[in-house]
Amino acid sequence: MKPRATGNFMLNSVTPHTGEELYAILRRDMIDSRAKGGTVLQEQKIAEQYGVSRTPVREALQRLHQDNLIGRKGRFYVITSPSHEQILEIYEFREAIEASSVVLCCQRATAAEITAIEHHLEAQFRAAEQGHFYEFERLDTLFHAAIADGSHNRLLRHQLEISYDQIWFSRVGNLVSLPDYSVEATLSSHQRIMSAIQRRDVDVARAEMNSHLRSAIELSQRACASRRRLPRGRKGATPS
Repeated sequence: MKPRATGNFMLNSVTPHTGEELYAILRRDMIDSRAKGGTVLQEQKIAEQYGVSRTPVREALQRLHQDNLIGRKGRFYVITSPSHEQILEIYEFREAIEASSVVLCCQRATAAEITAIEHHLEAQFRAAEQGHFYEFERLDTLFHAAIADGSHNRLLRHQLEISYDQIWFSRVGNLVSLPDYSVEATLSSHQRIMSAIQRRDVDVARAEMNSHLRSAIELSQRACASRRRLPRGRKGATPS
């Protein structure tokens, strides 16, 4: 059953029972709804929406805050919108952990896990051909997450998931809509990473992943510089 809209978020059809369960559901729903920066997260309203007491809500919000996915404004938690500089830091962090992730994937992934990576890449090609760039972005996440799954390292997988969530919480994190972004270059890079994984070529896979993420870092840096040069009162390109 699909989630249904309610207020600022998408109410998941699964009723959480613990703070840990609500943490996972609330994080996903906030990302899917693209909740705006500055939105105040009211414990009582969230408790009513998800059919829980305020105790698991408080625990879930504390976890989201620890992961830097939400902030504080006085005594309230609020949706934050990371700056270009913060997004740049996230990509630099990803460059470090995904190099390890793809190496471990080459060494440990099962045939079924490699097939899953292939399927995400094939779907991303189709999304690009059809001009479905929101879906293209989502599949980009799934491609990298599937590589992390193949690493069989839960800590790497968790940290990568958090970094992607931080990017999704920010409109500036969506590289697809930036003027210099190339869908074709991204797909070509993903294809080279995929080929290296299929061959279980550790050195090439690491080099291709580093090159892929370095391109994202350089694109983010250019976006930051362009934004700083804009006259006051004008806005740069913002993702859709």
